Amino acid sequence: MTVLRDFLNLTTALTVVAVCACTVLLTGDVAFTAGLSRGPQLPSHLSGSSSLVRSPFASAHETLGTKGVLCYGMGFGVLMALGRGLLSQVRVSRQATSDIAVQDKADVTDKIAYLKDIPRTIVEKDALELILKNTPKDQWENPPEDSYLYTVKAYAEMYGPGKATKMGWWDYYRMKIELPDTTRLESERELQEIEEWEKLMMEGKIPFAVPGPSGYWFTGFVTQWKGKEPFAGDQVITLTENGLFAKQFLSNMAFYREGLKPWQRGLEIGMAHGYFLIGPFTSLGPLRNTPEAATVGLLCGCAIVGIVSIGGLLFGSTIKPTRFDKEGDKPAAGFIEMINWHAIGGLGGAGFAHALITVFGSG
Repeated sequence: MTVLRDFLNLTTALTVVAVCACTVLLTGDVAFTAGLSRGPQLPSHLSGSSSLVRSPFASAHETLGTKGVLCYGMGFGVLMALGRGLLSQVRVSRQATSDIAVQDKADVTDKIAYLKDIPRTIVEKDALELILKNTPKDQWENPPEDSYLYTVKAYAEMYGPGKATKMGWWDYYRMKIELPDTTRLESERELQEIEEWEKLMMEGKIPFAVPGPSGYWFTGFVTQWKGKEPFAGDQVITLTENGLFAKQFLSNMAFYREGLKPWQRGLEIGMAHGYFLIGPFTSLGPLRNTPEAATVGLLCGCAIVGIVSIGGLLFGSTIKPTRFDKEGDKPAAGFIEMINWHAIGGLGGAGFAHALITVFGSG
């Protein structure tokens, strides 16, 4: 009744206002304006323009008449009533639709056993509603294993009224990290984004991001960083290891380059190591400010080359790698040959660097 009374009052007031406005505009002297002050009179030279302004309204009044104005007001009131009635019907239909949806949801949840009386320690009510909204109804009874609802089902079937009442700390910890934190989610879209992220991680994919001043900027690309088995560490794929530049760089190193003999590999690797090893001892050693700095660096570099060569020989004698072996050779024969030439190349590289320091160095 209150709503109906407000509706009648509003439409009546709007109708009266419309009638008054039309009467004021379409007539010059009416009862509605009799008590109002007319203000200062216009000058005579402006009276003509004033009459021009009033003439359209006067002609409209003559055309419509008093009955036409009243009909206009009544029509306006009827239109307002119809508009308000349509709005009220739309509101009622929306409320009915929402009530039906809630009732249907309640009927479906009552038919599914594990959704009845789920303890709050497993999942809060708002979290469960958000998970159900994000999962199709035909999957509620048997949810996919990679969904949040599957986790809820697993714990709800194990713990609850008439079931186990004590939960281990590890199960509780796993439950909390596997279910979403709805207190930090503002919309259903964020929950979908989290599920998509976890699915990508399980497939061995990760969104490619570029570091910026305030965090990371996602480029929209996805990189495959794991193989078909997500828990196999030897299938990890990185740009450093599997990128085109990295592959070409590694394949051109002496250890992996095709077409070289073991002694050639050892000689090149040893020369490179021996050449740069004496530099730190010469420039940073305790005798760096003495004339013997270069000699001390040479001796230290040769000592390190000797230690590495002995370690390589021990490795070849025990592990016996067959990477550089030829057909008919003993196990690790090619590797041991490479290590022997590594020692020769290391001594030669250190001696060459010592000669350069002695000749061109600033003593």
